[in-house]
Amino acid sequence: MRPTVEDRGRLLMTLLLHCLVAMQVFGRAGAFTLLSPFSYTSLTFKNLLNSVLLSSNANLAGGGRNLKSDVLEDASLITPKLIRKYGYPSETHTVVTKDGYILEMHRIPKKGAQPVLLMHGILDTSATWVLMGPKSGLGYMLSDLGYDVWMGNSRGNRYSKNHTSLNSDYQEFWDFTFHEMGKYDLPANIDYILSKTGYEQVHYIGHSQGTAIFWVLCSEQPAYTQKITSMHALAPIAYIHDMKSPLFRTLVLFLDFLTVSFHFTFCIFHFQSVFSTFSFPSQAATRMLRITEFMPNTKFLVDHSQVVCHDNAMTQDVCSNILFLVAGYNSEQLNKTMLPVMLSHTPSGASIKQLEHFGQLMKSGHFRKFDRGYLRNQLEYNRMTPPDYDLSRVKVPVALYYSVNDLLVSTTGVDRLARELPNVIDKYLVPMERFNHLDFLWAIDVKPLVYNRLVRNVRRMENHRTKLTANLASYLAMQLQHQHLRQQMMQQQMRDGRLPPNVHLPHGLGMELVSMSTLPPATPPPTTMPATTTGEPRDDDDEEVLTTTSSSSYSSPATEVPTET
Repeated sequence: MRPTVEDRGRLLMTLLLHCLVAMQVFGRAGAFTLLSPFSYTSLTFKNLLNSVLLSSNANLAGGGRNLKSDVLEDASLITPKLIRKYGYPSETHTVVTKDGYILEMHRIPKKGAQPVLLMHGILDTSATWVLMGPKSGLGYMLSDLGYDVWMGNSRGNRYSKNHTSLNSDYQEFWDFTFHEMGKYDLPANIDYILSKTGYEQVHYIGHSQGTAIFWVLCSEQPAYTQKITSMHALAPIAYIHDMKSPLFRTLVLFLDFLTVSFHFTFCIFHFQSVFSTFSFPSQAATRMLRITEFMPNTKFLVDHSQVVCHDNAMTQDVCSNILFLVAGYNSEQLNKTMLPVMLSHTPSGASIKQLEHFGQLMKSGHFRKFDRGYLRNQLEYNRMTPPDYDLSRVKVPVALYYSVNDLLVSTTGVDRLARELPNVIDKYLVPMERFNHLDFLWAIDVKPLVYNRLVRNVRRMENHRTKLTANLASYLAMQLQHQHLRQQMMQQQMRDGRLPPNVHLPHGLGMELVSMSTLPPATPPPTTMPATTTGEPRDDDDEEVLTTTSSSSYSSPATEVPTET
């Protein structure tokens, strides 16, 4: 049987991946940031590949001379400037977490509007919600619909690499997983948004890791469920034991290889370190090699993605196949012209420990805390194995959006997640067989396939909340009316002499002495809403999502809003 283009692409990328792994082991290629044992300077594979790529692609792609100016510019702009370029107002806010990390949030402000918090996945940034432009970017779409859009950046990416006391060149800075993001980053972001806007609740939209940290937040600090109107999970991550992504599985195997190899080295040459190796096995190898950051965003990466991935480059298929190996093959929904923009903003850095944690979830089949080794687990968790996150605490109304061709999130994993979440209002399987993990962000038809339904669910929850508030107000008014009538009847009975005048009745009480058969008790309003698992979301006041507010107010670029700290 003749191999297809897809098969050849996957074979090419598999060979490329093995070459990168070999260079990482023997030549210290820069898929990782390595810290030298004698100095804390970052080493990359720039010296290894720079001359090769520049010389070869100058011939193959004409040196990038035919690149569209917008694509080149968008690939180089940071998120706030990218937003302002397309005529939308932009603000930059900094938030400090309880453990000292300084996070940057980007905002498309809408004064007095309902706030929405968007949170990206691993190796990504706030740019992912806007880099595809006003016609496809979810950030722009929500702004046009009248929402106050906030886009977070998790610790460790290019926008959140600062700390009150630690430098990102040191290992201690990178000692975190997605657990700390859910425990510290999200609460800080949510509290900051509510304090700035005066609202009591926000809508939350997460993609991939952005969903996992939300489950962590609700499990660890369930009080925060009262601050969320609704949660919308794009490609939700929790149970990933049957993950199919060859790239991610290879990375996990590579980390396991490092762990086994250097455990052996520790045991032979550093017998005194056996305890530390046994206590936290997943970190021993990386600490010895001083591997801390995975795939940081560098100028080298940005420059070369523009040369290698543009429309005229013979190597463009390599760029697209990198994405397909991670997320799933779907060439029909990939806008290849935008590849330089996608790969200039992503990857944008993550902690090696994040990858280790996801690798543990993949191997264990559990959604649980970081496995530190038997001894450290006993000290940290008072048990030999890490505890599972309690998903029953996620009381927030949750909508799940998933697909069949997602190599990182399986349908069986989403099914299990939906069974354990107590308040799933929508479980939506995208009706496209090849829709993949990154298509939730960058697909050509993501708006009609996913975002329109998402916005209908957001409005549905707002309508439900409005009706619930109105019902509650009506209920309280009826209760007050009943109380007033009771007091009038009691006073009448006292005047008629049927109630001893020396009997003191507390305010609103005394019903046991008065016949109230003529006053039926008020019925409390319902507090839950029916779930939707198939078809369109049920909404008595369904509206057409594509009807947006006029964008004429954004016809000219807005002046930069001063950074708020």
